[in-house]
Amino acid sequence: MGMMVRTWPAARAGIIWGLLLLLVLGSGGCQLMGLRPGGMPGEGEAEHSRSEAYYHYLRAQQYLLAEDAEGAVKEYEEALKYDPNSAQMETELAALYQRMGEVKKALEHVNLALRLDPRQQEAHFILAGLHVGLNQIQEATAEYERILVLDPENKEARLSLATLYAQQRRFGKAIRAIQELLRQEPRLLVGYYYLGRIHLEMNQLADAKRELNRVLTLDPNFVPAMFDLGTVLEKEKQYSRAMGLYRRILKRQPKNSRAWASIGRLALMLHRPAEAHKAFQKAKVLERNEAPVIFNIGLIYLEQKHPDEAIREFRQVMEHPRYKERARYYIGLALEEKGDLPAAAREYQMVPRTSENFISARLRLAYVYFQQGEKDKAYRLLAELKEAAPDRDDIYLTWAYFYEDERRWDKAIEVLKEGLKSIPRSEEIHFRLAVIYEKKKDTENSIKHIKIVLELDPENPDAQNFLGYSYADAGIHLDEAESLIRAALRAKPDSGYIVDSLGWVFYKKGQYARAVEELERAAKIMPQDGTVAEHLGDAYLKAKRPGDALRTYRRALTLENANIPELRKKIKSLESGAKGANH
Repeated sequence: MGMMVRTWPAARAGIIWGLLLLLVLGSGGCQLMGLRPGGMPGEGEAEHSRSEAYYHYLRAQQYLLAEDAEGAVKEYEEALKYDPNSAQMETELAALYQRMGEVKKALEHVNLALRLDPRQQEAHFILAGLHVGLNQIQEATAEYERILVLDPENKEARLSLATLYAQQRRFGKAIRAIQELLRQEPRLLVGYYYLGRIHLEMNQLADAKRELNRVLTLDPNFVPAMFDLGTVLEKEKQYSRAMGLYRRILKRQPKNSRAWASIGRLALMLHRPAEAHKAFQKAKVLERNEAPVIFNIGLIYLEQKHPDEAIREFRQVMEHPRYKERARYYIGLALEEKGDLPAAAREYQMVPRTSENFISARLRLAYVYFQQGEKDKAYRLLAELKEAAPDRDDIYLTWAYFYEDERRWDKAIEVLKEGLKSIPRSEEIHFRLAVIYEKKKDTENSIKHIKIVLELDPENPDAQNFLGYSYADAGIHLDEAESLIRAALRAKPDSGYIVDSLGWVFYKKGQYARAVEELERAAKIMPQDGTVAEHLGDAYLKAKRPGDALRTYRRALTLENANIPELRKKIKSLESGAKGANH
């Protein structure tokens, strides 16, 4: 036994080098993990430590090949005892923990790796992925930016960074990142695809269509691009062309349930219920697990305001454990759509606390109480929800909405400010505060809060429009107002509100012909909005078209959001002026 102990290290070292050679040659150049530069073991204690590290590393590889993650972890940890300064081995262990879902341990080891070697790109990738999984988007963004500092040509990091910028609505940065990627590789299909998706997210339909068509020129069978192009066509109200595109997908993939469901949704929009039913049935048959398809079809019916059909679909998944609680919530929404508030309330009350929709269901229940005149019950329910989930901004927003409905502006502001104590970076709360202060004619505080929204999301088109319009209405910073509104319009070119804001800037600048042009366009987009019509009447008047102004003011009286007292004053003034001219 003693002799075996004395000869074991040397014998094992020979086996290790043989296995190492096999691994390197047999696995396409598998990189040996965990050893400091220098390669060959030294003498004495150093030789023994490196030999042990090699041995446990190779055993870890064997466990990995056998899909025994726990065995591999033990061997990596043993190897690190003998080579504790190995950034590469810490990195691979972090990656293994990440695959196992052990996020805390993965973070521990990847941070150790980066302390040992801050330039370890693979570790930065792992850390970025962990941050994404934890929804720590800013931290993940910073990691990908560090990778690009280390390796400016790294395409994977640049593409990942672009998707994170887009997720944060930092669309300008996302587009520049992808354009740089395409400069490196001009025929990179995925680059054009993501560029198309970003333009679609920004509602820049012409640009989205151009990029998605370029993808399909490079690969006519790239189905994801076909679906996104279909979405563009739907937004352009080219429903028949969109349906033709989904049918084109089915020629390539006859069993694509998403394409069948899309055809069903469009058939509903085109008022062809029999065709919609047939397409939905086909989508159900094609899925082994019908429950998700049935549930999504219910959502489509609900979106298209077919509440009875939506309820029918949701009832079919009530026995499915994954969908039962969610279906009950959406049945409540469908019953609200039908106007059956008592039945909706009963459904919301049955959504259990364990459900992901519990808070949303309780908020809808509070809304039902409020609509039914049971305001005290609504407010008590909101107070309970705030105690249970103080970091949910929709609770404070709903509460403020109730106060706004009662024109209790100060109470609405009070509850929203309370929300900011728990969620200081809530864009939605700051935006709502800006709106309420604007209603109170407190321009200073309104602008203060909308500027905070733009600090949190510099490319938010609604905030850009709000600030631009606020400046224009106050007659200040008109050039900046125009720049803000044009930026918003690039993101939402078909928004009547934003076109109206641009027209109002021109009005305030005294450019009345351009104001009329934009405000006429806004009125075509939003023919039922009294504010837009009043703005157009004002522009006609300044453009010396009093007859058009009077006719527009009279029409505005019949529209939504009309300022009736102000319109009557303007109409009376014009009518008096006309009578005076006639006499």
